[in-house]
Amino acid sequence: MVTTPGVGGYLVAWLVSVLAFTLGLLPWLHMPRAEGPGWSETIVTLYAVGIFSIPFACIGVPLVHFACREIRSQWVHVLCAGVVGWLSLVVPGILFGADPSVGDSRTGPPDELFVGALILGGSTALGRLAVVPLVWLRRAARDSAGSPARC
Repeated sequence: MVTTPGVGGYLVAWLVSVLAFTLGLLPWLHMPRAEGPGWSETIVTLYAVGIFSIPFACIGVPLVHFACREIRSQWVHVLCAGVVGWLSLVVPGILFGADPSVGDSRTGPPDELFVGALILGGSTALGRLAVVPLVWLRRAARDSAGSPARC
């Protein structure tokens, strides 16, 4: 039973999530400016998000893959990817502590951490949702070929 998009599909999901996170992050990063971010800032942010996301993707993608590979429903995969994306920002933020100058360290992490985590969780879920059609194509190809496909 094919339940995953394959290596190429995971690469596409990562690229979509990097683009979605960058687009979600730009207004938040450049809030004080009335005109919004320029093209150069957008490119630099996209590059930085892409580079800094690689270690998290190398952990998160296999984690979601192995946790969901026996589950046929793609909505579970999308939800799991969103939760893993959310946790990948919240857990380090809580473990390593928030900057005391940003918020009150006695009350926990600042709200910005959770806003960023919601953007990241939504982006990773959107990335996984983008490759659901690839799962359907892999299933159709396997069914027409009659041979078992690799997960």
